[in-house]
Amino acid sequence: MADKKKSNSDTKNREDSYFAAGRRKRKRYMKIVIPVIIAIVAVAIISAIIFSLQSNNSNKYGPIGSTHQHAAFIVKLDRVPIDFSQGKYQVKSRLIHVENNDGTTLHRHATDVPFIEFLKSVDMDIRNGCFVRDDGIEYCDTADKKLRYFVNGTQTDSIADYVVNENDRILVIYGDENGNELKQEIDALREMPIRR
Repeated sequence: MADKKKSNSDTKNREDSYFAAGRRKRKRYMKIVIPVIIAIVAVAIISAIIFSLQSNNSNKYGPIGSTHQHAAFIVKLDRVPIDFSQGKYQVKSRLIHVENNDGTTLHRHATDVPFIEFLKSVDMDIRNGCFVRDDGIEYCDTADKKLRYFVNGTQTDSIADYVVNENDRILVIYGDENGNELKQEIDALREMPIRR
């Protein structure tokens, strides 16, 4: 009887036995299954994060195509306008953008999208009372120079949350311009064509 138990034990431990072949098969199977499961879980997590970010964005604004508004705008810093007609600024957001090598007409394609969304899409910002260019240079109020915002010729305290409407004229200007020079800038903006 002892010889029979030893014989069964030897059979289970031999590399060419039926049991050893089964163990090897399970190990190979696990080497395939575990990475596949990890990959599926990783894809699921990444998809959930992306969906969450898109949901948050769509909760803030209407769906793409819910409106199509056009406005003329100029951003002028130290008397030099930013040339938004450059390729690096063209159609960087589906929500609000410049397009067709035009750098003075904003196109808003979703409801409730504020001007700051355009600036952020081209790596610019207005924060802490400063205009921040895409190269990181900040234009902040000093004793001599001021950052000012005008919508349809009327000065406003902030432009960041302003939702662009059809035929608006928006001027963001930083410098030491006097009242007469500001009026000339606003008048020139009024004459600027809006490309639809």
